[in-house]
Amino acid sequence: MSNPQTDPDGPIARLLADGYDVQLHTGHLIVRALPYLSVSGLHLDGKLVLPVDDSVGTVTDASGDHRIHFAGEEPLDERGSSLGSAERRDIGGGEVSSFMLSFKPPNGVYPGIHEKVRHYARILRDAARHVNPDVTATPGAAFQMVEDGLPFVYRDTNATRAGLTTLNNLFRGQIVAIVGVGGTGSYILDQVAKTWVDRIILVDGDVFENHNAFRAPGAAALETLQTRPNKAEYFAEVYSHMHTGVEAHPEALTAANLSVLQDSTFVFLAAADADQRPAIMAWLREREIGFIDVGMGLSQGDNGLTGLIKSTHFPPGSTSTLPVTPAAAPGQDDYSTNIQVADLNALNALLAVIQWKRTLGYYATHTPASETVYKLFLNEIRNGDAA
Repeated sequence: MSNPQTDPDGPIARLLADGYDVQLHTGHLIVRALPYLSVSGLHLDGKLVLPVDDSVGTVTDASGDHRIHFAGEEPLDERGSSLGSAERRDIGGGEVSSFMLSFKPPNGVYPGIHEKVRHYARILRDAARHVNPDVTATPGAAFQMVEDGLPFVYRDTNATRAGLTTLNNLFRGQIVAIVGVGGTGSYILDQVAKTWVDRIILVDGDVFENHNAFRAPGAAALETLQTRPNKAEYFAEVYSHMHTGVEAHPEALTAANLSVLQDSTFVFLAAADADQRPAIMAWLREREIGFIDVGMGLSQGDNGLTGLIKSTHFPPGSTSTLPVTPAAAPGQDDYSTNIQVADLNALNALLAVIQWKRTLGYYATHTPASETVYKLFLNEIRNGDAA
């Protein structure tokens, strides 16, 4: 038994004191070696599975109610009636639980994890004792902490709580580059940093200034702005508090340093002023690296701001036309003004990130589309294909 790095007065310690076999695995508390009955007879390897929040050694119930998952064959009571209902849940490492048990205590709420586990273990054990009176749910204290290997400073209990482990595995092995971490790029980072991608490469040669702070997620401190940090380095430091794979390249991307993208599996192009964007796009296409190009064009009229935001996906093997000239200078077309506001930056980023997740199969898709355009005046989103 390894030493549990948990609260000595918490539920893990109390379960171990009782003699349960306990494991913490990808945001789940798993109580193993439980006796139970099924159609095929007596078993000694049942598992109760509970999603938990595991923060700094404090483990709390994340299920939100009185129920608990069960891994094993369908559990039965001594009369042969089912104790659970079918409900499949991925619990990580290729393991699943297949049933949900639902026994509400008289007051509707279990005082804590310890009481909840003991109650369900006793229900399973009592049925099993009708076959063998000697079986026990507490074979001897055992504890195992299974590291999830995810690139985070702390556990992603949101994925566990929502039962999204299988889908989130789609991000494993991905190396995502974000070229330009200004208004839209910083919001792209804010979303990508919460996924299970292995690495995030930030490329930007500009200084993070006051106007950047007003169209970026979070709230930069005045003292930070006064140091005039590089944007890529600033955001890499901020998001390293959560994701362990963020790296900064504090330089503008040009044809001369494209090698910083060579390990990327996907690229977001969010540098509106990248005059070498055509060369960058051509380089990515030549290497069959998928990318999304984002853009925003706003103008001020008598009735307020109007304009468009656009997200265009260029998957590997795409034959759609790439631009052959640099982005227009500010004021020369609908996409070249210098007006940006945080909410539209965020929307632009979210459309792009959703589009990227679709390419991985994270979201179900009725009709594939490579381009999404939001028209501000009409409050309308149009999906279609790039030319």
